[in-house]
Amino acid sequence: MRWIAILVIASSLLFSATVYAESQVISPIPDTELFISPIVETKPEVTFGDLLNAVPDTEMVLGVSVETTPASVTTIEPTPQPKADLPLADIRSTNKRAITISLVGDSMVDTLGPVGGGLASKLNRVYPNSTFTIINHGVGAENIDSGVRRLTNGYSYLGLGRNAVVSEKPDVIVVESFGYNPYPLPDLSDALTKHWLKLAEIVDTIRRELPETKIVIAATIAPNWDTFGDGAPFISMSPEGKRTKVEEIKKYIESTIGFAKSQGLPLANAYTPSLDGNGNGKLTYINPGDHIHYSDSGRNLMAQKIADAIIGNRLLE
Repeated sequence: MRWIAILVIASSLLFSATVYAESQVISPIPDTELFISPIVETKPEVTFGDLLNAVPDTEMVLGVSVETTPASVTTIEPTPQPKADLPLADIRSTNKRAITISLVGDSMVDTLGPVGGGLASKLNRVYPNSTFTIINHGVGAENIDSGVRRLTNGYSYLGLGRNAVVSEKPDVIVVESFGYNPYPLPDLSDALTKHWLKLAEIVDTIRRELPETKIVIAATIAPNWDTFGDGAPFISMSPEGKRTKVEEIKKYIESTIGFAKSQGLPLANAYTPSLDGNGNGKLTYINPGDHIHYSDSGRNLMAQKIADAIIGNRLLE
């Protein structure tokens, strides 16, 4: 089954969203975090068009004006005082004041949005005197081979030129699984082996080019085999097709988790808590407009797990 391409251009959006899917690749949808008119998760009948909401040029995060730029770069200035709901004993300091974090992945990173699902805000609670710049290098409808190239080569996405990831010298690089864009190989075992080796190539490249940069491996939310792709443009799958696709995606994410553990790398695991008792993805974390990408809750879960991995492993201290 082939999935065909569709281009969606929404006026007044900094995020012009290209929706493209072909031969088992998943495309991005516009980010809705911190934007007006959020999707209500209890209404699965929402159409894909309902996901296109007007995006203000600036948002107020922790009382600071955050400018969203075409390069998907967002900087959050430090909060002078810790938030009242966090004990003073839990307030920490980073090893330098200005911190840059790059996110690398497919549409499951792209749809975290320019603020990374609120990642900087979550880190700012623990490190209130630090400035966090989040650079989103998510590209929809491309597999892990694209992620390897993006590390050392500039590229274009949604009509905008982007820098190579390593050229921006981030303090932390978060590498997501690329599990929603599997290889079109007939043998799953061979595909997973190739995917594992590409993860290793990404890690080796970062360590060679930026030896001081910390690496986090991220596992995104689980898909749901009952609803996968429902509402997404030009996607129609049988119940058996949904189940097969979901099980394939899950294998890639689970292999990524195994890779992180085998290499002793910090893991941001949103996958495990997003599974129900039957091993199916919980709908509360899945966007009801396309049943592929994040709901607001899913985006928040992913960002929180990334923040937990950075904080818990003291990567910035």
